[in-house]
Amino acid sequence: MTGKRRRIAFVEFSPSGGLFQFAAQLGEGLAEQGHAVRLYTGPRPELASHHRGFRILPVLPTWHPLDETPRGPLVRKVRRALRAGQLVLAWLVLLVRLRIARPDAVFFSTWRFAIDAMGVLAVRRLLPGARLGIVAHEPRSMSDSDTTKAKSGPVIDRVMPEAWRSMDICFTLGESARERLLRHWEPSGPVLVMPHGDESALLGDAPVPPVSGTRPVALFFGVWTSYKGIDVLLNSWPAVRAAVPDAELVLAGAVGGMDLADVQERARRAGGVTLRPGYVATPDIPTLFGAARLVTTPYLRASQSGVAHVAYTFARPVVATSVGDIPKVVRDGVTGLLVPPGDAAALSAALIDLLSDPDKAERLGKCGAEQLAAESSWAAVAATFSAGLAEVIDRR
Repeated sequence: MTGKRRRIAFVEFSPSGGLFQFAAQLGEGLAEQGHAVRLYTGPRPELASHHRGFRILPVLPTWHPLDETPRGPLVRKVRRALRAGQLVLAWLVLLVRLRIARPDAVFFSTWRFAIDAMGVLAVRRLLPGARLGIVAHEPRSMSDSDTTKAKSGPVIDRVMPEAWRSMDICFTLGESARERLLRHWEPSGPVLVMPHGDESALLGDAPVPPVSGTRPVALFFGVWTSYKGIDVLLNSWPAVRAAVPDAELVLAGAVGGMDLADVQERARRAGGVTLRPGYVATPDIPTLFGAARLVTTPYLRASQSGVAHVAYTFARPVVATSVGDIPKVVRDGVTGLLVPPGDAAALSAALIDLLSDPDKAERLGKCGAEQLAAESSWAAVAATFSAGLAEVIDRR
């Protein structure tokens, strides 16, 4: 390896999903460079470590998305209270573990609640010699009830800026996200841009069918929240079905802030829509993407989308909106098609274009896979990360 060997800790309270997968694959890449990396997470992590320099430690008493979803408002309210207690306990366990391990650097990815910001400040006190950092997939934590607004309150408004000021280094996945971070926060260290990385850990063992051999299936993959443009997508779908009668839209992912009954009714009216509500387990992802001719991310706002990288990992083209840093990943007419956010007519036209032309869809999907291999290998991501961290440590 080049440079000094570092002891690096990553923290992901959820043992599954995009943030966990990113941290796990980055941890592997850093271990390949010779660093000693530990990922602290919750029970039953969906990925395993394959390098002796990287350890996934499922020691945090959090929860798994595959746990059964409770029914009824009272049961859900009780579960929220229990999970709040679990999160507090998880932070206490983490603080003890970090105090014992004494890593050179500790990295987070997101802070959703006031307790998270307070936990970060506690880490700063416990480990004054360590460098603290964040890979900011989303620079601001948005409200669960209104995803157009950032979370706010008397406690979180006081502690969140302090948590950001305690950051010795921040990474974002695009220049737009970097500008947004600097517009709202004042970290004490540099804010650097690094690539996202591929999703090769999700590929599985079976070969992926070519795009040209698929049925005209469009896949939406990810948590169902209003800012992701699911309403716009369902509004666009009748026009797609009129042009491509055998087209199918698959909505797969955990139900977030949207009303499931409303989505079901709108899908019924649109026709040709298959709903797969609930977290998609890692072993099911290759089959899901392998059956799709294209993947669509019709987001109304976003900093970046890991879903596009999953699509390219499976050589699928992406129909996306021109928001955030997505146009840097989805190159219009090269690896997919771009449309304005909220424009159902433009979205349906782009979907029709690729669903009715499997050869073009395959060509764009292959270009996406080639782009991913050339620009977003985990070795390249780890090198950027390692160089930034070394600069901060050496400077101080």
